[in-house]
Parts: sequence; C-alpha cells; structure tokens
Amino acid sequence: MGLRKIFVLPLLWIAVMAFPRETGTPDLAQQIEAATTATAVAPDVTAEAGLRCTDGSTVLHTTDCTMGNPLVYCHKKQPPIKCDEGFFPTVWHPDHCMEESTCFPLNAAWLTTECSNGLIPYSTKTLYDGVLAGGVSTAVRAVSCSCASDQWYSMSVRDGGSIVDTYCMPYDYCPPGMTTSVSTDAYCATAAVEECQDVPLETSYCQCAEATETPIYPDWPGATAIGCM
Repeated sequence: MGLRKIFVLPLLWIAVMAFPRETGTPDLAQQIEAATTATAVAPDVTAEAGLRCTDGSTVLHTTDCTMGNPLVYCHKKQPPIKCDEGFFPTVWHPDHCMEESTCFPLNAAWLTTECSNGLIPYSTKTLYDGVLAGGVSTAVRAVSCSCASDQWYSMSVRDGGSIVDTYCMPYDYCPPGMTTSVSTDAYCATAAVEECQDVPLETSYCQCAEATETPIYPDWPGATAIGCM
C-alpha cells in the first residue's frame, strides 16, 4: 500500500498534511458537501464540593477558559464523530470558549500542499491520526507558516471572498515589476513624541506596480518574490 501526503494551509497560515496508506480521492460531490458537525452538550457547571453525577457523567475539575478560575462540573464524554469516506474528524471553534466536533474533506479547496508565496513553516500540530471511513489509515498534521522578519504580509481575496491568499513581500530592494510605497503610522503622526520613540513614522515597502498582479516566487519555501504577474 502506498503512502500519500496532503498539506493544508488554513487561516493563520496553517497547512495540513495527510499520509493515507491507501490511494483514492473523494469525488467532487464530497468536496462541496457541507461538513458534518456535532455539537457537544453544554455541561452543568457548578462549584459545589459535594457534587454527584448521574447518567454516566463524571466529576471534572478544570478552569474557566477566560479568567482561569477553577470549575467543577459533571461531564459525560461524547461518542466520537463519524465522518464519511474522504473526510477526517477534528474540532473547530465557532465562538469564544466553544468547541465543536466536525468533519473536513481531505481535499477541501482551502487545503494546500505546503507553505507557499514566500511563507516559511515553523511548527507542526497533529489534527488527526487514525483510520478513516473506508479503512484508510491517515495522519493529518497542521503546519503553521509565517513570513521572515524582513518581509511584510500582503493579502488578496478571490473566489468571492471565500479564499484569502497571503504573500510575503520585501520592504526594500524591490524586484522588477514592483514599486516602492510608503506607509505612515496614523497614530504616531499625531501622538506625543515620547509615545512613539521606537516606532518609525514612515515605512517603505514593495508592492506590485499593477493592482491586478500578484507576486511570483521561486519554487521553494521562504523564497523571496522575484517580480509580479
């Protein structure tokens, strides 16, 4: 059986890689199918020392996710979510202090194979490691990406706003097809001098000469842009 890798690039520049030990790609219907979501039952939070739990629940000692205050409540472990073939189970956070189980397709449109556009991988997190529907043993890992300290983040939106592309752009020594622009710190322009002693009032940076163009890069992670097209 072969070994396949899939890398994913999410919102905070996160990429995901999967290693199925069997080949096979979900059809287009699976790619556009709405993700299955299972919402965990909200616990009955209490601070009573003599708490007794029923219905298979157990006493859980934890802390509040905002203030870190100690909490004690009855918690009943939810059954693992089941995903269709071509999807992997994970969690997402629809709101502050909320976590829901959900299924994401292994080949969703927002997934990519690696950090690109000059971004550099700097950490890896395992999102799932187990057997998916259809008997495919898979590991899905999230790779966080960032720009080098001497470059700035440029973003463009496409597909009606559903996909945001991030580019690492140089501050100086602009390559052909780029021009030098200057940004002014609006706060420091009117603030007292002592409040912005270590903040430059103006910053030069490179951008594509044509607004409709995007930067182009050599084919390796962390590469510096060589122009626009």
